[in-house]
Amino acid sequence: MLILVADAGAQPQENTGIQPPVRQQEIDRLKRQIDRDIRSSVEAIIDYHRETGDLNNRLDFFRYGGRLNLKLGSSAGFQLTGSRTDYMPISSGFGEHGINMTAGLQTNLAESTEAHIEAGATRFSTDTTTINALASVTRNVSDQSRVYVTASRSNIEESLLSAVGIRPLAGPFAGQLVGRVMENRFVAGASWRLPIGLDIFGEGGAGNRAGSNVPSNFFKTVSGGAGYSIVARPDDEPLTLLRAAYEFNYFGFNEDRFGFGGASLLSRTGSPVASTRIGADRIFPNPAAANPGVGGYFSPANFVGNIFRAEARGGSEDSVSYSISGFLGSQNYTGASRRLASGLSATVTFGLTERLSLPVTYLIDNVGPFTQQSLYTRLAVRF
Repeated sequence: MLILVADAGAQPQENTGIQPPVRQQEIDRLKRQIDRDIRSSVEAIIDYHRETGDLNNRLDFFRYGGRLNLKLGSSAGFQLTGSRTDYMPISSGFGEHGINMTAGLQTNLAESTEAHIEAGATRFSTDTTTINALASVTRNVSDQSRVYVTASRSNIEESLLSAVGIRPLAGPFAGQLVGRVMENRFVAGASWRLPIGLDIFGEGGAGNRAGSNVPSNFFKTVSGGAGYSIVARPDDEPLTLLRAAYEFNYFGFNEDRFGFGGASLLSRTGSPVASTRIGADRIFPNPAAANPGVGGYFSPANFVGNIFRAEARGGSEDSVSYSISGFLGSQNYTGASRRLASGLSATVTFGLTERLSLPVTYLIDNVGPFTQQSLYTRLAVRF
């Protein structure tokens, strides 16, 4: 589950008409930034994800692979990513994996308009294949405002059922794949920076989720908020940004598809089902009152989140830089009472050499019914 993170950035300094002298370190930093922008790179990728939940819901996974980033002139770039994901539910006997290849292109359509497109495919150990894709256009209307639209298709990695799919040996889906849910999403948004250090942002969209023997489920989403930059300084300072923000998040689905009927790893009484008896759980697979339909993903009729966020970043790109963001607030969704929402994300980037860097990111949150945490590392080599 994701909560919108607004990238407000540093606010422009008030124009007093007096320009301070340019420092040599600023010139050197600009040269290094230009050098990074024109250089191609390769990355080694390692991601580890862990969460809470029962035998049906909990899905840990380990993803590893690499990415090639090729600069195509001054305004375009090509990316090719290959990765393998090992899905690790509580019972190792149900472990599966997927291998993905994705190619992308980023280019400037005009001086202030940037486009990003990508497409790929994942082959799963359940002998099925999915197609993922993304297309996004961002336009900087001015130095203080931007608008964007994004269309995407992606895998839903919330449970073994939704991520990879299960082939029951008994019950209503005997011999058929159930799950392997894909999301089609379209969103549009905008952000504005005001001269008083305030920024506002908003996004809205809709889409659907569907899988094998899992009917299409329409959803809508709206989010927005406002932030204030308490500190906004040039790069290479111990603290370059300190920002506080309020964020509102809403989404809702037509049907509750948070069930596993006909492909459950647990019986109606909560006991583990033998691998040779998957599908004989006697749980109704269609959505009804107090009975979520089969799908294996969190899909309340209404979810409302109100949070307050604080973020900070700083350090030197040549040695060690950091970015940290934490939020605290409330979440309220269909079928549950209002409860606390909290989370933290932190990234430390080690500039090992002029051409070698290592960012490490840790995330944890309790948005939705479970707690999830992830660790990402990217070893990047520029050439």
